[in-house]
Amino acid sequence: MLLALPCGAATAAKAPDLASQLATMDKAATASLDSWVYTVEGLDVTAWLDTTPVIIKVPILNEKHEWQGDSRYYFKQGKLFAVQMPYGRYQFDGKGAMILWQDETGTQSELPGTAAWSTRQEWLKKRALQLQNAFAPSVYEQRLKKPGSDIQLQGMARVEYLCVGQLYALTRAEKLIHEAGALTAADNKLSGAAQARFATGWRPLAFTCTVDGADRVSHLTYQYTGPVKTAN
Repeated sequence: MLLALPCGAATAAKAPDLASQLATMDKAATASLDSWVYTVEGLDVTAWLDTTPVIIKVPILNEKHEWQGDSRYYFKQGKLFAVQMPYGRYQFDGKGAMILWQDETGTQSELPGTAAWSTRQEWLKKRALQLQNAFAPSVYEQRLKKPGSDIQLQGMARVEYLCVGQLYALTRAEKLIHEAGALTAADNKLSGAAQARFATGWRPLAFTCTVDGADRVSHLTYQYTGPVKTAN
């Protein structure tokens, strides 16, 4: 005698929709991962890291620098998985192809193969890579942690070395200098004023930096305090 199976018992459970998956990732990251904050292209960006970024949150500002919401980039095993913005969400497969584009209501917004689809896919991938790279260890940190490193610094000298190295990475300055007494150091924190040299000239900035117990820069925010001064 054959018994009929309940409807759906012979099939795999339906995978949660994208919004539910992202909500689960948000909850897990905020509960178990430390958050880092870096200034990236003038925006104070927050990342939750498990060696590499799992979620990166980018504020959206209008022309008056008023907060309008956030963009959130989600990664699985170092690869872009999804992006959520106030006006839509996007999902990517393991090979980097965008496979879903929904508007803010969860409705399919665009079809694969269109020019708009291709343009949005490439822009999001480029932006995600830029954000990932911003939270990568600086050249200074890599040199410090290299086996047999020639960098033998301790205490606040070590903190300053790591902070300045990360500041170079984020600003992409050709050179950073500061006047004597311009920096304040205490409790693995460094802050103060510096001058950054670019191809167009020198520009003043102020920064705040924190180094964690694993010699990683967990917080580095900065803002320019004046215009570029061209060399005479």
